[in-house]
Amino acid sequence: MQILFQFDVRTIALFIGMTFFVQASVIGAQAYLIRELKQYRGVGAALLANLCVAVGIMLRLFEDRLPGFLTIILSNTLLLAGTGLFYIALSQFTGIPYNKAFVIGVIATVLFFLVYFTYWQDDIGRRIIAHSLGSVAIAAIVINQLWRIQKTTLRFSAILMLVSFLFHGTFLILRTVSIVLNPPADPFSLSPVQSATYLLSFALSFFWSMGFILMVSQRLRNDLMEVATIDVLTRIPNRRATQAFLEKELSRAQRNQSEFSVLLIDIDNFKQVNDRWGHSVGDDVLVKTAGIFQSMVRKQDWVGRWGGEEFLMILPGSPDCDAESLAERVRSEIASSEYSFGVESFGITVSIGIACAKPSDQIDEILKKADQALYRAKRTKNAVRMESDEIERQKGE
Repeated sequence: MQILFQFDVRTIALFIGMTFFVQASVIGAQAYLIRELKQYRGVGAALLANLCVAVGIMLRLFEDRLPGFLTIILSNTLLLAGTGLFYIALSQFTGIPYNKAFVIGVIATVLFFLVYFTYWQDDIGRRIIAHSLGSVAIAAIVINQLWRIQKTTLRFSAILMLVSFLFHGTFLILRTVSIVLNPPADPFSLSPVQSATYLLSFALSFFWSMGFILMVSQRLRNDLMEVATIDVLTRIPNRRATQAFLEKELSRAQRNQSEFSVLLIDIDNFKQVNDRWGHSVGDDVLVKTAGIFQSMVRKQDWVGRWGGEEFLMILPGSPDCDAESLAERVRSEIASSEYSFGVESFGITVSIGIACAKPSDQIDEILKKADQALYRAKRTKNAVRMESDEIERQKGE
C-alpha cells in the first residue's frame, strides 16, 4: 500500500512555527540555568525573539478565522520584531553597542505601510514588499554586528549565523524583486517563491537559534578556561597555566636542543605591607607589580603568578640564557616605582632568582635552580642572583 504525503505551504509554515517554539524552549531552559550569571545579558531577548517569530507565523495560519489585524498587522510586526530582538540579543550578549532606535524606526515604518495597504488600499503585494524591505534592513544590521563578533573569541558561532543571515538577506532581496514582477494572490499561494521562502526560513531557523545557543556555550567554555588559568586578582596566568607553559616550553627546547631562562621573583617584605597598610593595599601592590612585569617582557615571554607574592617569568629563546640584564631592569623599575595608600606613598623591592633551563633538565630541576638562586637573592633583598653564581662559588672553594 503506497502512502503519499503532500505538504503545502501552510504545512511548512506550521513546522516553522513549531520549530521556533521548540528553540524558544531550549533557549528558555538555557536562560534559567545561567540566570545567576548577570554578565550573560541578551539570552532573554533571544528567547523573546524566537517567541515573536513563532507566534507571528502561527497567526498567519488562521488567516480565514481571525481578524486581519491579527493575521496581517500583528503577525508581520511580530516577525519583524523577532529579527530585531535577535539583533539586540546578540549585541547585549557580546557587549557591542547597538542602535535600538533604528530597529524601532524600521518596525514603525513597516507597521505604517502594513496598516495603509490593508485598510486604505488592500494590496498584498505591497504589504509583502514593505515587510521584505524592513526585514532586509534589520538583517543588514544583524550581519554587520555578526561581522564584528566574528573577530572575537566567539568566531565559530558568529560565522555560522553570519552565513545564514547573508543567505536570508540575499533571498529577501530576490523575493522582493520577484513579488514586484509577479504579485502573489495570497501569502500561502503555491508559487516557487513562496515555497522557497518558507523552506529557507525552516532551514535557517536552526542556524540562528543553534548558533546563539552555541555562542552561549562557547562563552561558558571560555569563562571556565579563564577561571582555570587566570589569576582572579592580578589577571595574569595562574600557577596551573604557568606550569603548563613551562612544560610546553621545555618540550620545545628539548626538540630544538635550545635553552631558555626562568626568573623566580619575590616581593620583599610583603607581609609588612599587609600588616601596615592592610590586605586591600597588598592586593593593589600585587596588581600593579604584575602590570609592570607584563609591560617589560616581549610578546613571546610569559609572566605568571606563582603563588602569594611570587611570580615566574619564562623567557623562550634567551641566547645563552642571558636574562640578567632584563632581571636588573625589572628590579630597578620596581624599586623606583611609587605605590600609594591614600595621600601617603611607599616603595617596594623585589628579589629575583634566575635559572637556565637546558634540554637535559626536568621541570623540578629548573624550578629548584631558580628557587635556590632566589634564596641567595633574599639574603640581601633587592637583588638578582643567577644559578651560575653558586656554581662559580663552589668551584672557587
